[in-house]
Amino acid sequence: MGLDKAGVFKRKRAENGVEYLYIPDMDDTGLARTFFTTRIGGVSAGPYESLNFGKYTDDDPGNIIINRKRVFDALDVSDPVMIFPRQVHGDAVACIERDEIRGRSNITIENTDAVITNLKHVILTTVHADCLPVYLADLDNGVIGLAHAGWRGTRDSITIKTVDRMVRMLGAKRDRIKAVVGPGVSVCCFEVGREVYEAFAQRFDYIDDYSRENKNGKFMLDLKSINKRQLEEAGVEGVQVTDYCTSCDSELFFSHRRDNGVTGRMGAGISLL
Repeated sequence: MGLDKAGVFKRKRAENGVEYLYIPDMDDTGLARTFFTTRIGGVSAGPYESLNFGKYTDDDPGNIIINRKRVFDALDVSDPVMIFPRQVHGDAVACIERDEIRGRSNITIENTDAVITNLKHVILTTVHADCLPVYLADLDNGVIGLAHAGWRGTRDSITIKTVDRMVRMLGAKRDRIKAVVGPGVSVCCFEVGREVYEAFAQRFDYIDDYSRENKNGKFMLDLKSINKRQLEEAGVEGVQVTDYCTSCDSELFFSHRRDNGVTGRMGAGISLL
């Protein structure tokens, strides 16, 4: 299956029927594995049909266990340790270290929206239904990160904080980090009230470059471009941004906005091999 229009993600169908997106620029090095799930290839029903990755929904928990196993089986990462942040739309970044994972294969980290590591076969994950996944990888120095960037996380510069911790704690080099802003709600569908616009305007003097007021007196906000700018300000060059919009594409993605809050979740992930 081909690349998205922006040339960032490629779609793949695994033998078990799971369809997911991956980042060729990272995966084709043989040093990393990435994924962003679609809604295709799972066992959930109703508004969660079919590959719901989200544990904290009203879907049958047994379905989510099966769906997640199908995703991880499709990735073919040997003896993986899965990291699941319990996201709160904050800016906390967790560093996954060897002592923490010893003897464990499944770890939940409370009150966290970004994760970093330099350990192989550790799959960092985040969960999404419109908020952006931001993939970060310095493959030369063996450091990866993954951030969940909704409007609150973007306002609080979670991507900058994730890059800073990769550099400070794990020895990543800013000019070697590859960054990809993944599927999420695009400016075409992300309408916010004045209070959200003002929350950004108070922190960023460039906000009018990435927003426009519509005829309803609300604002269309370009979270993808704001995250790209923040990454560039953090010293990351050549940031890639997908044109996949979760709200627009009901065939591939769940969307909290489009589906009025009753919907499944996609999973994002990255691992060093």
